[in-house]
Amino acid sequence: MSEKVIINREWYGSEVPAHLTSPLPTPAELIHLCNDASPCGYTSSLAYPPEAKSPTYWIKYGNSVVWNELASLKMAHDGLRSLGSPVKAPDVYYGCRVAISYADDPAGVPAYRTYLVMEYVRGKTAAQLLQDAADDEVAKDGIYQQIAFALSELHRIPVPDGSRPAAVNGGKIRHEIFDDNEAPLHYRNVTELEHHLNVFLSMNKAKCRVEHLAQEPMVFCYSDVWLGNFIIDEEGSITVVDCEDASILPSSFTRFILAGTRNKIERDIRDMVAVPSTEGIDNTSALCAVARPMVMGWGSFAKAGRKLLGSYERDEPDRVDKIVLDAKGQPLMFALKPAGPPPYTAFTWPIPPPPPLLPYLPPASMEPRPSLRPENDQEHK
Repeated sequence: MSEKVIINREWYGSEVPAHLTSPLPTPAELIHLCNDASPCGYTSSLAYPPEAKSPTYWIKYGNSVVWNELASLKMAHDGLRSLGSPVKAPDVYYGCRVAISYADDPAGVPAYRTYLVMEYVRGKTAAQLLQDAADDEVAKDGIYQQIAFALSELHRIPVPDGSRPAAVNGGKIRHEIFDDNEAPLHYRNVTELEHHLNVFLSMNKAKCRVEHLAQEPMVFCYSDVWLGNFIIDEEGSITVVDCEDASILPSSFTRFILAGTRNKIERDIRDMVAVPSTEGIDNTSALCAVARPMVMGWGSFAKAGRKLLGSYERDEPDRVDKIVLDAKGQPLMFALKPAGPPPYTAFTWPIPPPPPLLPYLPPASMEPRPSLRPENDQEHK
């Protein structure tokens, strides 16, 4: 049975430029059009209008889309443009999160889906270009230099004075040092963040400490350094996309990200990226010491922070409560198809007995067994 669809978060970004003749899709159109959701909860996307040879918009949607990406893309786009930078970020126009009921669900628990509508970016990803380059090392070097330059330009984006450490939209910090890339609580200032990190280091008997973190420059910290997040067009211009984990943080958090680029993009580019700094202050090693036990001790980190800092809650940004209307101005009635079966084989009872164990038979010959390693395998020699 179909139910009314409710918007509980909504965001308006830049006005659509006059030269774009295709209107923005409405919330009702987004709901009807974007139904190819991943069963595992991953983000889906499509070009819009779907039948156009030259699309105008790019739509990201799903239940795992991070709301922070709207404000992050807006700050990156406007900031790079104000600097006159050749590096770009896509402009973003609209976002909403809706609650949609499942058909024939007696519990009435809705699914929450988020939709982001942004500028369509033409070109190839750095991953595609590196694959095309094959053995052309000069071309590969040029691609990595462009990525490093793009990151350097992001670090030049002006940050308002007095900014506290937070996601760009004011939410909890988005950074890969934290479990699920999100801090467990809000921080009023950098000093609170430093105290929390040092308490955790002390709990884990680490020798190093975070020091003078508030004296570091606050920067636009981009955490999603993956080859698929840099698009280069035919003219060689580079665009940075996927800003869901961008935050305003002291510059050591950026250096922490760059320290892992070899694992992420198959090359260490930290020496190629310009990062603002304060002479004599670098907390990258201390942040690495925080990250090691964080994997196993996330609960302890969160508990220590709440005990140290107390309760500091902030309202979620962009909250609304409105009904989605169809093309006739009437409430949209819609329901999702019931969820499919789990992606694993269910056990039945009784469990069948295991097959009988076969006795061990020694080899007929005691000659040395042939090696399983390929003849030309040099990797492990």
